[in-house]
Amino acid sequence: MDTFDWNDLRYVIAVTRKQSAAGAARELGVSHATVLRRIQALEQGVGTPLFYRRATGYEPTEAGQQLADVGASIENAVAQTRRAIDETSSELAGSIRFTTTDSLATALMPAVLKRFHDRYPNIKVEMIATNARLDLDRRDADVALRPTGRPPASWVGKPLADLRLGLYAAKDYLKERSPQAWQAFDWVVPSGSLAQPSVIEWLNLHVDEAHKVMRADSFVALRELALQGIGATILPQFMGRHDGLTLLHTLPSDVATAPWLLTHINLRHTRRINVFMEHVTECVRAILEENVAPTGAESIDEPPA
Repeated sequence: MDTFDWNDLRYVIAVTRKQSAAGAARELGVSHATVLRRIQALEQGVGTPLFYRRATGYEPTEAGQQLADVGASIENAVAQTRRAIDETSSELAGSIRFTTTDSLATALMPAVLKRFHDRYPNIKVEMIATNARLDLDRRDADVALRPTGRPPASWVGKPLADLRLGLYAAKDYLKERSPQAWQAFDWVVPSGSLAQPSVIEWLNLHVDEAHKVMRADSFVALRELALQGIGATILPQFMGRHDGLTLLHTLPSDVATAPWLLTHINLRHTRRINVFMEHVTECVRAILEENVAPTGAESIDEPPA
């Protein structure tokens, strides 16, 4: 244990969590070889294997699990200490780690963050655009904006305006097709985290499986694929306002989802977090409400031309 490096506990935690060296490498932002090298060095330092290398993945030995538990305790203690320090800060300065989906980050947040920067130039925002849910408990981010179910008890916030959805196709794709015949079009459909049960159920009801020619787990990708003329797709209406796209039909309001704006309960009284969340709430609600198509376009029998 004389050569034990506490920093290597990060690698034990990540391999235990992901059950693979490759997954740990992606989480830590290092190479696969670096993970293997640090685990090997730690095993030599403690004098015992830390993982069983099985066909199904890496399984911690008793010693490996003990080190992973110790590392997790240190990780949580550091995060709690950072939150406690933040709670005592009353200055409108400092940094905010903000995470949201790629579609919101690309099509909606730049203008929102520009206005925030103009108003609070001493608050530095780091935006993490990912469709994976980051853990506010582990301090992966300070504030999150994303569609979600009921958040954990330690996360506080509120749902914003509904993300109303619409069906869209490229104008070039419609040159030889009638918009009213959209059910017979080829379709590029959501997959992965975008494949919400209510959305998939609605699509399955109105679009045959044979017409679903491509899938993507990103609304940004779905929009670009539709613009290439591969087929029609489903998008949040704020993303469908594009010169190259035509709205075919708006989905019923019960298919919409509402993005939640969340922070950790220990950060709820931090001034810079408060002003950021108030600003995002006001701007996002205004943008989403402005970009909703008239409800009269919701009739399945008479989609808009």
